[in-house]
Amino acid sequence: MKKILFASSVCLFLAGGGLQPVPAPASAQMPFGVAQTNNSIQASPAVPTQVELLNAGSEPREELRFRPTVNAKQIMTITTNMDVANSISGQPMPSVKIPESVMKMEVLVNQVDANGDIHFQFSFTDADVVANSTVPPELLNAMRSAIKQVVGLRGTSVSDNRGQIKSGSFVLPEGSDPITRQLFEQMSNSLDQFSSPLPKEAVGIGAKWRVSSSLNLGLMKLTQTTNYELVALQDNVATLNVSVEQQANSQQLTPPGVPSGMTLTLKSLNSQGHGQMVMPLDEAMPIRSTMSLRSKNEMNVRQAGSGEETPIKTNLTMQMSLESQSQK
Repeated sequence: MKKILFASSVCLFLAGGGLQPVPAPASAQMPFGVAQTNNSIQASPAVPTQVELLNAGSEPREELRFRPTVNAKQIMTITTNMDVANSISGQPMPSVKIPESVMKMEVLVNQVDANGDIHFQFSFTDADVVANSTVPPELLNAMRSAIKQVVGLRGTSVSDNRGQIKSGSFVLPEGSDPITRQLFEQMSNSLDQFSSPLPKEAVGIGAKWRVSSSLNLGLMKLTQTTNYELVALQDNVATLNVSVEQQANSQQLTPPGVPSGMTLTLKSLNSQGHGQMVMPLDEAMPIRSTMSLRSKNEMNVRQAGSGEETPIKTNLTMQMSLESQSQK
């Protein structure tokens, strides 16, 4: 599930240049130490994600572990739809229908260690937006130009057999502009969004577990709780229901591209989402995943040289889906 949230965060971050400032809902992540060399951004997790088993489910039970084969390859299509509605100083603004985005990513398992650690590489091979008569051409063109910059982004990652990311890196596309580079540097804190951690205990149908995180995204700090429920397990394919809650307290925001002297203060953020993921345990990524997310936030904006703050309230809805094809 967090895999599509990661891709959607990429999409929303890159689309930001064509929108009014809207904090992006973030997927689960853990703090990483980052070291950058040229176009490469290295990341290594500093704190392991905590997984709490709430209910072991019914008998029979088994330990769920990822065991993909070397050279297993998946081609994923990630589709995101977003709508944004703002009110400024209490006055509703026209809602914004964001163009549908479609991104393609390839994932290849290139090594599996004796201890079960999984090494894989990924690359974004295509990204575009779908034309819509309700979307102003200038917004469509701005978003298309921005999202195209994700093409060529590639990286590597190592996870254990429960799906916990241990290390990873990004290599930025050639010619990335400074704002895009800064966005990717911030998202280097999010490599574990490619994981859906499994409990260490044996579980059966009806099992429930929780992942709770305090996140520092660079853009903002928030807390997130993700709940999983195992609703089916057949032929080594797990089907999980997923729910997500996010909250952020008052804090200063420093998103890339904000004009000099402008200050943004997030007053609050609340998000709720739900979806389902179909995950073969012999693959690196899901074969199907969906998520619907609703996010509400309030912020104050102060222009350079002004002593007055403008309050902005934003309602954001997102529908995300992932489909993958195995290339074994």
